[in-house]
Amino acid sequence: MNRKGCPVIPSMTLGLLLLSLTPLLRAQDAPDNQTLTPYGAALLDYKTDRYKDALTAINEAENEKPGDPATEILKARILTELGDFAGAEQVLRPLLTPNGPVQIEVALGDLFLRKRSFDSAAKYYSLALQAAPNDPDITLKLVYAKIGVSDFVEAQRYASHLTPFDSKNPYDDHASYYFARAALAQATGKSEEADEDIQNARTNYGITVTNRYLKTYLQFFSPPDKDASTDLTPLRKP
Repeated sequence: MNRKGCPVIPSMTLGLLLLSLTPLLRAQDAPDNQTLTPYGAALLDYKTDRYKDALTAINEAENEKPGDPATEILKARILTELGDFAGAEQVLRPLLTPNGPVQIEVALGDLFLRKRSFDSAAKYYSLALQAAPNDPDITLKLVYAKIGVSDFVEAQRYASHLTPFDSKNPYDDHASYYFARAALAQATGKSEEADEDIQNARTNYGITVTNRYLKTYLQFFSPPDKDASTDLTPLRKP
């Protein structure tokens, strides 16, 4: 870990190489957002990292449909990407009810993961996992949060619930198993093993799915004051 207790990774990993392909893939697949509703335009801008444009569009969607949970959750996610953590939390807190959608707890977990408030992130991911116990992506994020507080035993326990690629299930597009393995390997200084796991994810799921997971992975393993491409040092062993 670095001086601030943040998990870090070395530069020029396979993950960074794959992530560099994302803009090309997005350019090929992105529709014309002028034909979309304000919410649809905001979602497209969010997925293509145009967060300021996304915020403009989601504010318009919010005016059209005040109080809509999906709109508010997307707005919070956009604010999180813009670094407005307080604003994102202010949007999400009123939506947090016992019967609210699980996406609210996940969005709060994501917010605190980005803030590196790993205890809080684990709290909300745990609540989300109670509502959706078989969700591999929530499980993966709980693995990240547990690594963040150096609870490697719990991180491994959650990772053990994830399953590798099954060629008999053509609809599976969850690479959580491989990224949980990569995170645990990276967290204990085994960078080559981590890259091998990411390569296995790419082989089984393709670049588009793999890149979807890489963004959170790289954000988690990069300190807040540096870009993921900066020279960094491996984590300490537990």
